[in-house]
Order: sequence, then structure tokens, then C-alpha cells
Amino acid sequence: MYNMQTTSRKIILPFVTSDLFGEIERLYSEEGKFSDESLLALHAVFGAPFERALEMLEKDCVTLLTTANDTRQALQVSGGRGELYTLFPNINFCPCLAYAHQVVTSRIHVSCKHVLAARLSQVMGRTTRKEASPEEVARILCLSAHADKSIEDF
Repeated sequence: MYNMQTTSRKIILPFVTSDLFGEIERLYSEEGKFSDESLLALHAVFGAPFERALEMLEKDCVTLLTTANDTRQALQVSGGRGELYTLFPNINFCPCLAYAHQVVTSRIHVSCKHVLAARLSQVMGRTTRKEASPEEVARILCLSAHADKSIEDF
């Protein structure tokens, strides 16, 4: 059955989150901190994953992998149990189980803590930058896309 409210939410929400992060980034660059209003807006949209993302930021858990000329980039976020999640900058997708269950399947949340920590870390300029060859970045992306396979398969 077609549900207009659910359909419009799916269409509008990505634009709302993109605009929100654009505004948050602008304000942070001007003020050097998040305002109370910014934090409340982020919490209103993202809920509990936002709270967990803030906790992750205290651990400097985000690394930006980039080629020398910045043509290829990927983010790696360290999870709570030592897992490493590879993400694309500004893309709302994570290979973690929470994203699969809470964002994709049950649609409880808009994003997961890893995506939010990565995005906030970039806004704050708190990513650890690591230069890598284009081949190394491609290899890491391939491995993350096929995390269920062993490295010997490549």
C-alpha cells in the first residue's frame, strides 16, 4: 500500500540532513565550536546514534585515507570493539550491523554512529590524515566491500 507520509519522508530526509550538516559546518567554521542550537538540531534528527558519535569523537577514531593529489579518499572509523569501518566522505552508508538493522531494515534511525562520527570529525577538522597510494586506497575499498572474504581471495 502506498503511504504518502512515508514516501515523502524518504525523499525529504536526505535533503534535510545534507542542509543541516552544511549549516553546522558553516557555523562551526565561523565560531570554532558547536552551538547549543546546533547540538539540539543534530540530536533531534539523529537521536541516540548522535550521542554515541560524540563519545567516539573523544577517542580520535577517524582516519582520512587520501592519495597525494586528493583524487581518491576514504574514511576509516574505529569501532568500539576494534573493528574498522571504511566509509566514503559525505555518504550516508556504513557496513556495520547497526546500520543494516536500524537504518536500512527497521528504519529506526537515519544513520549510525560511525557515519556521524566521521562527518562530525571532518567538520571539526579532527580526522587523522594518512596518505596512501591509489592502489592501496582501492585495495582497502575492495576489502571493505568484500569483508566476508579472506585477504587471500584478492
